[in-house]
Amino acid sequence: MRVLHLFDYYLPTTLSWVSYLLRYLPDVQVEIGAPWIIQGDFWQPSFRAYRYPFQVAGLLEARTEADFPLFRRLFTRSQRLLPTYAYWLAGRLSASPPDIVHAHFGPVGCLYAPLAQRLQRPLVVTFYGFDYEKILHTLPAFRREYQRLFERAARLVVASPFGATRLSALGCPLEKIAIVPPSPDLSVFLFHKKQKPAGRLHLAQAATFTPKKGHLTTLEAVRIARSHCPGLRLTLAGERYDVRLYQQVLNFIEKHHLRDCVRVQEPIAHRQMPAFLAQFDAFIHPSQRAADGDHEASPVVLLEAQATGLPVLATRHADLPLLVAHEQTGLLVEEGDAEALAGAIQRFHDMESAEYEAFAQRARAHVEQHYDVRQSAERLRALYGALSRM
Repeated sequence: MRVLHLFDYYLPTTLSWVSYLLRYLPDVQVEIGAPWIIQGDFWQPSFRAYRYPFQVAGLLEARTEADFPLFRRLFTRSQRLLPTYAYWLAGRLSASPPDIVHAHFGPVGCLYAPLAQRLQRPLVVTFYGFDYEKILHTLPAFRREYQRLFERAARLVVASPFGATRLSALGCPLEKIAIVPPSPDLSVFLFHKKQKPAGRLHLAQAATFTPKKGHLTTLEAVRIARSHCPGLRLTLAGERYDVRLYQQVLNFIEKHHLRDCVRVQEPIAHRQMPAFLAQFDAFIHPSQRAADGDHEASPVVLLEAQATGLPVLATRHADLPLLVAHEQTGLLVEEGDAEALAGAIQRFHDMESAEYEAFAQRARAHVEQHYDVRQSAERLRALYGALSRM
């Protein structure tokens, strides 16, 4: 079976887990379509790529997201108004179309739905989170586009029942919605047993600097907790998507004299993430709904952290209560509640080694049982098989 996977560009670091999902699809020839293709860390030689003619060796060869960033943004956005890549791709595929067309993100599904219709192949569209709500605030015209997409698509894929509820509320028929959980590769994210004595806690937050990640809530909680937690340290790492927010983070650290316990570092390459996580005692990620409606769906980094044995301190936001088992694999507080988050920090700071080790063991077991990428790949392959028989 051949499945064409369509993206705005392949592959952003925020979708690193998707590269593993595609790699483990059984009996599927993966084909990649995107107006901008990055042949970097997540590239697989076995994938067939439809590279736009100008993006060939010697012209605009991209190995990382940092290569030609302005051109990439402008060119991929231009496809909404002038879909030259979709037109070129249709010509390439007309003689030998794939069995399934799978678009990643709602707007990408809208863009390529005519291609699937022209090729007379079923269309699958995966929604990831911002396309549930944020884009409907910034570009309300997508409400109408989604109605047409729900009619044309054979299946709409989401990460959880939360996502299914959001799509249903937008008008998608429930019978068209399928759930495929995002999952890490457990052969990459190995369990690391460690001792954490009472009176020590080294926290990490690895997340893009965007409002929904809750960085300022993290810092406020650390500010509150530090007077009771002399062994508390925090490391922040992530791409600086929101430069204004990043500066607010730096200003907060300076204003509240946190430089002795808070470190801000460069983003972590995904191949280095297992080693990065192994340095810490717990992971913190207080997600929240942003003013523009942006929110999380299922941040896979929480599963990656738990897979390595890190308990997680997070919020009751979107899918997070499914990813983190409260009082079992971590602690959950309400969105934006820095006082409660500070209490959770102090609890782990003061926690004795035996209780901490029990949290760590349960964290790994939770991911193994519910979120192995191979299980998700099998589920997606079954969906493809059902569509191919229709």
